Amino acid sequence: MKPSPPAPPSRDIDPVSLRLFLAALEEGSLARAAARENIVPSAVSKRMSEMEDAFGVPLLERGVKGVQPTPAGDALAAHVRRVLEDMDRMHRAMAGFATGVRGHIRLAVSFAALSGDLPAQIQSFRRANPQIDISLEEDTTQTAFRAVLEGRADVAAGSDFGHEGLQVFPFGHCELAAVVPGRHVLADRETLGYAQLLPFEQIELNRDNGISSVFDQAAREAGMTRRISARVSSHETICLLVSRGMGVAVVPHYLKPRLAHLDIRFIPLEGPWSSTPLCVAVRDPEALSPAARALLAHLGVLGE
Repeated sequence: MKPSPPAPPSRDIDPVSLRLFLAALEEGSLARAAARENIVPSAVSKRMSEMEDAFGVPLLERGVKGVQPTPAGDALAAHVRRVLEDMDRMHRAMAGFATGVRGHIRLAVSFAALSGDLPAQIQSFRRANPQIDISLEEDTTQTAFRAVLEGRADVAAGSDFGHEGLQVFPFGHCELAAVVPGRHVLADRETLGYAQLLPFEQIELNRDNGISSVFDQAAREAGMTRRISARVSSHETICLLVSRGMGVAVVPHYLKPRLAHLDIRFIPLEGPWSSTPLCVAVRDPEALSPAARALLAHLGVLGE
């Protein structure tokens, strides 16, 4: 009858035993290892015996002058050093995540939110926290907010409306401008009230955008109805169509330098519709990762 193969060594040897084993080798004495690790010598001796039983081989030669490793103990020591170094690196990495030094933030941002100093603040945050990755997706405000509600983004930034189910923090304003063809009857105006655009066909974004509902309300207050001639995918396309005489529009004023080559006029809006408030939105500040909380603190909307 064939003898049964030896049982594999136990995998339940804990890091404390490994540290004590290494301390015994480095100190050459179980008593000195116990003093160094602040544990009684009998506990060290018991753990060393348990390790030898687990591996099925002597690890230490005990003598009147202390202990020294057996060949198996020497081989094990090399493994223990690597394991403990890896564990130390693991703890440092996890501590980095816990304090916000490391991490990944999914940021959903509307077109309007990029009109101010948000891009510069994101860049300064990245410079200060190089081990935090930020994935930035640009879309409409409502799509950005929906991404947070559905768990596809951690933080959203956009116009301050349509944020049911989210907690929002004020974050500046986006200045708005009417944009009209260069030879339009309104082109020479220095400022415009939104109601002055209502007699003309308008062009707007074709995706969810809260500014559309804002101007629907503005039209109702003026006792008029908006006439939409086209819905397109970007503010740049809106301005291109305005330059071709298809209508007028309202867009963020920051686009003006970028589109100076088009035959259009940017005219600042006046009155209650001259700008839209911006906000940073999250589902629950307390549930944010440390990295995301660090970003909100950097933006000045949440305390450290």
